[in-house]
Amino acid sequence: MNALGIILLLVIVVLVALYVFGVMRTYKMEHGAMQEAFQKGTANSSALDGDYNGVAHGLKETSWKGKTLSQADTSGINRIMQGEELTKKYPFKFFVRKGLRDTNLDVIVLDYNQPENTWWLKYVLDEMVEVAPQEYLGKVHVNIAPGIVFTIGYFSLAK
Repeated sequence: MNALGIILLLVIVVLVALYVFGVMRTYKMEHGAMQEAFQKGTANSSALDGDYNGVAHGLKETSWKGKTLSQADTSGINRIMQGEELTKKYPFKFFVRKGLRDTNLDVIVLDYNQPENTWWLKYVLDEMVEVAPQEYLGKVHVNIAPGIVFTIGYFSLAK
C-alpha cells in the first residue's frame, strides 16, 4: 500500500471513530434525567432578555459563564471569562422550531451559523426549553450534516 492509501485509510478510521463516539455520546445524553427534564420543558422565548448565568453540566470548571440575550432583535452572545475579565463572544440568533433530535417538541434554537463566528462554531446548535420561570435547560448539538446530529452535553441558564 502506498503513502496515499495509508493516509486515506487513517482518515477513514478517524472519521469512523468520531462517528462512533458521537453516536455513543448522543445515546448517553438522551437516556437520562436531563433528557426527561428537557422533554417536559416549553419553548417560551417571550421573556428571554438580559443576562443569564450558566452552568455547563458535566464539566467541573469552565470559562463559560452564561449568555446575554436581546428579545428586541432575537439575538444573543456567550459570556466567557478570559483571565480575570468577562468577555462576550460567539453571537447567535434565536427562534422557535421543532428540535433536531426531539422532533416532537418545540424548542428555542440558538443558531451559531453567523458570519462573525469561526467555521467550526457554525456546526454547533444549542436548543433549550424553559423548565421554570426564567430557568432554561439546554442541549448542545453538533450538526455535522443534514440528518447527522450528535448531542454532546447539557447546560442551564437562570436569570
